[in-house]
Amino acid sequence: MGDAVAEASPPAADPAGRLVELAAGYSAATDLEAAGDTLGLRSAGTLALGTVDQFESGDVMEVAVPENCGDLTASADTFVLACRDEVLLVDAATGGVDKRSLAGTDAAPALGATLTSTGELVVGNSESDQVLVFGQDAEEPLETITVAGNTSQLISVPRGDGDDAVVRTNHANTTIQDIHWRDGEQGGTLRVGLGVGRIAAGENGLVIVSDNLGDQLAIYTATDVIRLHQTSPVDDSPWGVDWDAGRNLAWIASTGTNTLAGFDISSGTPERRVLLNTVADAQNVVVLEDGTLVLASATGGGLQVIDTPELTSQ
Repeated sequence: MGDAVAEASPPAADPAGRLVELAAGYSAATDLEAAGDTLGLRSAGTLALGTVDQFESGDVMEVAVPENCGDLTASADTFVLACRDEVLLVDAATGGVDKRSLAGTDAAPALGATLTSTGELVVGNSESDQVLVFGQDAEEPLETITVAGNTSQLISVPRGDGDDAVVRTNHANTTIQDIHWRDGEQGGTLRVGLGVGRIAAGENGLVIVSDNLGDQLAIYTATDVIRLHQTSPVDDSPWGVDWDAGRNLAWIASTGTNTLAGFDISSGTPERRVLLNTVADAQNVVVLEDGTLVLASATGGGLQVIDTPELTSQ
């Protein structure tokens, strides 16, 4: 139980949409996020920035980043990368990098960090039970919060007109926890199936989660406390997830079968509305503001772009 890893894919067969070949310097994508319509694609020591059109033309910005960084997150205009003893804030429009040192704080070594919509930087220690909250441009933390173990992934989740929720996972223990960061307190902790894969933010406190070892989609909310609402079986080795606000679908990519499924969760029981073929090792999926789906292969299979998936009952 726990310590889930995305299963290696079989060869791809007729992926949906169109494929964009990536340059050698960032062809194996370990992370993919979107800030507005700008994609941030990380591969080893490179963070490539650009729109879908720019990736297709090869006209992207390449930002050098340390190879020991952790999970990539994004706000409306900034990519966030925790790199053990510092956090990089990368401007999505210019590629400019603002380095925030964690030296001498309880946040280091950090592999997970997120910006709230109000500008606070929240950072989770990857080896101990500390999460720190920093104000805008502040070197000293506003809060140091003891949580339920070390932090693997950390995201901000919009909650309407209120403060963002902040949610973290621990891959070893396969747990998910919300953090009451304004109050300097940890929230409740829940186990995620057999082995949590990835988490992604929706709207109004919604959190989309893959249970990689249990082959499940899990739907949580973090409006006041973290709550599990729905689960559904999915194809083998689910990993990448995202929320599609325009279609009201939860998307989940399974590397064991090279498939991407979209689930309608409005009825209280997830109902699969679409199933698409993907590139091999599609460990990351994002939904852009215009509804375009973008997946990235971790083994050089390129960027997969799906403009208008056809929804059907399954």
